[in-house]
Amino acid sequence: MEFRNKDPGAVQYGNFINYYQFNSAEERLKLLPADHWTTDDNAPNVPYLVLDVGCNSGVFTQLLRDYLSKLLPQRDILIYGVDIDDALIKRAKAENNCDAITFECVDVMDNEAFEKINDYLAKHQRSHFDAVCCFSITMWIHLNHHDSGLQEFLRKLSSLAKLFVVEPQPWKCYQTAERRLKKSGEVFPLFPELKWRSQVEDEIQNYLELTLQRRKVYESCPTKWKRKICFYR
Repeated sequence: MEFRNKDPGAVQYGNFINYYQFNSAEERLKLLPADHWTTDDNAPNVPYLVLDVGCNSGVFTQLLRDYLSKLLPQRDILIYGVDIDDALIKRAKAENNCDAITFECVDVMDNEAFEKINDYLAKHQRSHFDAVCCFSITMWIHLNHHDSGLQEFLRKLSSLAKLFVVEPQPWKCYQTAERRLKKSGEVFPLFPELKWRSQVEDEIQNYLELTLQRRKVYESCPTKWKRKICFYR
């Protein structure tokens, strides 16, 4: 999946080839809390499973595992990182030196491809991940799959998560993405039809809390991109 018109910022699915050059993985890590990752019913000596959706080239995924390993020393942290871009996944695999992290190319909106995620759970004899992380990916799902597609995304991933971590992009980011793609000669055809718009972050929270019956237990300070990392149980 290539960027448009030689502009690495003009992408359809958020698959930036240079993502961590402008969005520091270390800075994101600083916003994560030390608590809320487990509940009292989590047994020691049982692997802690994480699904990292939209993992890009895996830089943050590796930092996240190191971070969780220090927080939960009694648990073996296993992370399954997935991304829609095969080239990014190849980079992630090439730079991965940890057997506890698995990277795979998966389009989570494709039901057949999504079975790979279920297969990973089955391999570990689990029905849920301890944490499902969706960092800065909701906008791309939304732009390409409409309001109903974003709701389906949230519903599918939430159903597999004990802890659901979401970092939604605010509406201003949508406008920037649309402007950059339009400058390259293309558009997001669904953009004008979206109903969740200026209050999209509130819409996502309401959907998670009111429809999916989740409870927000943590909200970070805003990043430099005005995004907040939210934890839902």
